[in-house]
This record gives sequence, C-alpha cells and structure tokens, in this order.
Amino acid sequence: MSEAARLIANHRVHVVPVVLALANPPWQRDVWLDPSAFEDLNHVFHTLFDDFCDADEPERYLGVSLRSDEEVVLMRELGVALNAASA
Repeated sequence: MSEAARLIANHRVHVVPVVLALANPPWQRDVWLDPSAFEDLNHVFHTLFDDFCDADEPERYLGVSLRSDEEVVLMRELGVALNAASA
C-alpha cells in the first residue's frame, strides 16, 4: 500500500463511521444518549470539523479523507446542515 493510500485509509476509518452514525437514528438514541459511551455528538463535530476533515472547507481534504469531488461537495453540504442544526 502506498503512503498516500495509507493516509486516506487512516483518515477515512474515522470519517466514514461518523457519517454513517449521522444517518442512523437508532444508533444516535442508543449511543449518543448514553453518558457512559465514548461517542457522542461532540465526537461527530470534532471528527468532521477538527480532527480528520474540515466540513466548512473540505476541498483541502481531497485525497486525505475524501476520495472524490463528489465527496467534497457532500461534505460541504453536511457541514452547512450541521452548522445550521447547532446554531
């Protein structure tokens, strides 16, 4: 595996589960509302905005945690929706 492929795999292993969790209301109820669970909504925001992507400006993560221009567009849309929901 090339170094570039390793980098994208290491970032995507964090980004993809968070995006899937956002699409899974039963997971949100069972995990995010459990105070003993590690993952919560703060984890989602840190993963998508701070740690492994920047959902406000996802273009610079193309080839790092996002694989295509389509994913960049979708991440930007997700960022807009999450910012609106948190406001």
